[in-house]
Amino acid sequence: MNGYLTKAQIFAFERGATACREGKSREDNPYPRQADYFGLWEEGYQKERESQGK
Repeated sequence: MNGYLTKAQIFAFERGATACREGKSREDNPYPRQADYFGLWEEGYQKERESQGK
């Protein structure tokens, strides 16, 4: 995540991180693949996985 992000973008990122902490899979991303927030959710999920050493 670089630069300025809107609250909605930050929320999507945090939702991804939370989903990872809750044991959900990447397929649980609630955003459609073509949505801007899809990638932010994925990024949050992946960063949380890395922080857990997975």
